[in-house]
Amino acid sequence: MKKGTKLGLGIGGLLLGALLLSGCTNSFCSTVDKAHILYAIDHGVCQYYETEDEAKAASDSYGLVPGTNVYFAASFDNCGNLRKIINSATKEGISVPSLKYYIALDNVVLDHAIQQKAADDSSRTADEIKANLTAEEIGSAKETNGLLYDYGYLKYYGTNEKESKKLWENWVAFDNEARLTYTGTLIDNVAECPNTDFSTYYKKQMSNTINSYRSCLALKGGNYGRYGAEEIEVQIQAKSYGYAWKNGPLSGLLVWPIGALLDVFTVGMTNAVGQGWAQLFAILFVTLIVRSLMLLVTFKQTTSSTKMQELQPEIAKIQAKYPNSNTNQYEKQRLAMETQALYKKHKINPLTSILVMIVQFPVFICVWGAMQGSAQLSSGEFLHLNLSTSISSVLTTWSNWAHPTSGVWTALGLFLLMSAAQTVAMLLPQWLNAAKKKKIAKLGRNPAQKESDNKMKYFTYIMLAMIIFMGFSLVSALGVYWLIGALFSIAQTLITHAIMNRKKSK
Repeated sequence: MKKGTKLGLGIGGLLLGALLLSGCTNSFCSTVDKAHILYAIDHGVCQYYETEDEAKAASDSYGLVPGTNVYFAASFDNCGNLRKIINSATKEGISVPSLKYYIALDNVVLDHAIQQKAADDSSRTADEIKANLTAEEIGSAKETNGLLYDYGYLKYYGTNEKESKKLWENWVAFDNEARLTYTGTLIDNVAECPNTDFSTYYKKQMSNTINSYRSCLALKGGNYGRYGAEEIEVQIQAKSYGYAWKNGPLSGLLVWPIGALLDVFTVGMTNAVGQGWAQLFAILFVTLIVRSLMLLVTFKQTTSSTKMQELQPEIAKIQAKYPNSNTNQYEKQRLAMETQALYKKHKINPLTSILVMIVQFPVFICVWGAMQGSAQLSSGEFLHLNLSTSISSVLTTWSNWAHPTSGVWTALGLFLLMSAAQTVAMLLPQWLNAAKKKKIAKLGRNPAQKESDNKMKYFTYIMLAMIIFMGFSLVSALGVYWLIGALFSIAQTLITHAIMNRKKSK
């Protein structure tokens, strides 16, 4: 086969692999899920009260909700994310809408929530609901009941048949309705409404935020997560096995099953040990299952790699016979021939370690996709640490260090334990081999092998650094997975080493 053909096939294989793996990290969030999350991020400026005095005490901007007996009090402080966007847009020199505009928009959202409630519950019309509406019935995005929690997502949803166009469709329609309905009454003039620059900026900021959320893989629909500045739980739809295949074959084969196991174990153990510990045990069981299955699949390759490690003293003796193999072509050939003969005698394929890595890498990506996508892991905390947040986000938020309930010490302990366990797991085989080579050190050291050993050490250190960095920057659940996986690897290495020594002694 020509070099060009080989290169083309190699590049094609890499692209195909990248395409397959890209589906492993796709978001499981449906358009409805995203609309719920967007509303949790920006749930408006109004809060609702039964009396005018209560509303007046809450804010200088207050009034009666049109067509109802409920009062509102409005402030940008009622929604931390919207306040941040308003402040950052102001710093960028972008003209921002007035508080009156957002009151009008909230009125439109509430009106559509009432209409949808009437459509879902035929026992009352929209006018009847309005006439008897209470502040408690309206609720808020922060409460897991009420009109706004159930139907506030309509602000960002839509009815377009094309799925890709559903998100943001209603936001445009509601914006136009607020302008037409309230300009000249609640809104003084059009200048108080968002201009094109602000609308573009707002959608970009909200889209960037929503794209960072992926925890929507749930077997049963319900309230999950911690979204927005107020860390609000939102309604997430159940995801079927068929839905997973839309993200790609690996998503269906591995990501959804792993996420489903996390869901089942967490739900099954929550009543017994509490949600946080249930999540931890779920990750433990899933890690053991995944690593055990990988061990079965790669058993032959793992055994071959272990035999190679056991043969290091024999290989060192061969290398000592040819100290100039790095410069002498004859010695280089003889070294290669005798080393190959030794491998053949013990039925070892040196390429098996590469095959193991080829299997492990996509599995790791799928585990990562499942853990960042698990809705169960996005709710609750383990020792004050939410397992869907990254260790880095907890440790680099400096205000967390002053609050013991922020989870900062749990995150720090997890990171240190994970790093230590990974270091031991990756370097333990080298330490065991070094101990075996002590007896043959006097035979001399092959310069070529010394260079090869140094390259292998550098490769190991680079891989270790990458794992520690990724454990620091990715979701905390993955840090737990790597910690348990490292302990599994250490036990596997020690057990295999003991078995090989026992066979050798016999």
